[in-house]
Amino acid sequence: MPNLEISTNIPKEKVTSDIILAFSKEVAACLGKPEQYVTVRILPDQLMSFGGTTEPCGSAQLLSIGKLGVEENKVISAKIFALVEKTLGIPNDRMYIVFVDAASSNVGYKGTTFHQILGR
Repeated sequence: MPNLEISTNIPKEKVTSDIILAFSKEVAACLGKPEQYVTVRILPDQLMSFGGTTEPCGSAQLLSIGKLGVEENKVISAKIFALVEKTLGIPNDRMYIVFVDAASSNVGYKGTTFHQILGR
């Protein structure tokens, strides 16, 4: 159930479905989870600044049940930032990624929670 959300001040016209699907595949690969559970949301046209300018920038959050941690986040960060720069044109020093390791009981799906689905 990984969920990647990127808010950015780049225009909507630059965010294609191919870009969104590229992030979906990358998140699934990074976390070793089936892509069928991955959600990606890119929020363009945001009124944003980073470092005192309104040059292209962003803010991201990656939420996952497990598969995040000190070493894992370094690898994921490198891959996500590379894709952000390549596809959205946001330099890696103009965005943060916040990693959220969610408890399975705090994520709902199919009328229950992943705690019940996973049995933990």
